[in-house]
Amino acid sequence: MQPHGPMYCETGHPWLFMAEPVNTITNAFIILAAILAFRQVRNARIGWPWDIVILLFLLAATGVGSFAWHAFRTRIALAFDAIPGLLFLFVFTGVWIGRLFGRWAGILGAFGLLVAAAGSMYLTFTLYPGIRAYPPAVSLAPAYATISVIGFFLVWATVRKIGWTSAEIVSLALVCAITAAVCRSIDPMMCSIIPFGTHFLWHILLSTAAYLAIVFLIRQRTRER
Repeated sequence: MQPHGPMYCETGHPWLFMAEPVNTITNAFIILAAILAFRQVRNARIGWPWDIVILLFLLAATGVGSFAWHAFRTRIALAFDAIPGLLFLFVFTGVWIGRLFGRWAGILGAFGLLVAAAGSMYLTFTLYPGIRAYPPAVSLAPAYATISVIGFFLVWATVRKIGWTSAEIVSLALVCAITAAVCRSIDPMMCSIIPFGTHFLWHILLSTAAYLAIVFLIRQRTRER
């Protein structure tokens, strides 16, 4: 059975049929990002740190899960799409904070990000209950905004503690992630302009952000040798 809720693009445009094939095919970018990140780890000769290995696995799992969701659109496929991606976000955030402020700060920071994102959603839904009527891609905007603010703080902290050279690549990852979230949020509104929507850019840009995030950690490991 398909889950309830609108498809990404629901218009009468004759090219609407292209939306899900395009979304399905662009999952290849997520798998490609995982492969390129794997090669970066191997070429850096830093061994296989547990945090980077976990992120590689979660990135590849996200690509497979997202392919299953767009190809079959079942509840189980949606879980395999969403859970690895969310885990990637929280694990990377925890590792990033841990690099800056210590391991325990990283663990607390990862949980703090989860609480902050969920809290922003709860507060928005409480104050503006009408937002529930919007497509999920739009109603998630408060969580995206909260995560972005935390990301900017961490970039600032990285510049202060490590230097701009190290922060440059992770700031680029943040910009790609924010742009990806915007593309996902405006997708239902763009279908009359772009027949297959902008969700495919979410795949491309977010996988680029994940790749850059892993490269950031690789470079930090290289500096420590």
